[in-house]
Amino acid sequence: SPYNMTPQGPPCSWLFYYRPVPLGGFRRRPVYEDGTTRVLCLSQMFSPDQLEDDEYYRKFCRRMTAEGQRSGGKLRRTVVPWPDPSGAPVTGVGKVFLAYADIDSAAYSKTMLHGMWFEGRQVFAAFYPEDKFAAGDYDG
Repeated sequence: SPYNMTPQGPPCSWLFYYRPVPLGGFRRRPVYEDGTTRVLCLSQMFSPDQLEDDEYYRKFCRRMTAEGQRSGGKLRRTVVPWPDPSGAPVTGVGKVFLAYADIDSAAYSKTMLHGMWFEGRQVFAAFYPEDKFAAGDYDG
């Protein structure tokens, strides 16, 4: 085999393709853009009718919290607007809001989550205004 040791040492091909993995693995660099905030809005993740099942909603919220912590780190709050049982319109249904402790965590999380596939759907991640989030206005 060309990968066996030779009397002179390892073959050249091994030397050219060996690249050590840094401690902590490879991380994407966060992308900062105008309007970067500590709040992310994830859309196109699910259909609003899926949230009518209480058990699915609870599991989905736990999964989004875990995904937000895994992808960004310092997650402070996860909000998944719940549809009104009477059928009245509720703003933000069908979206997930992730609030982070700092802008670096939010920017890194956006880099990791934007374009990710979730249950057969491609996720769209965008920064959301902090003042609207703090006021509970999830429309937009």
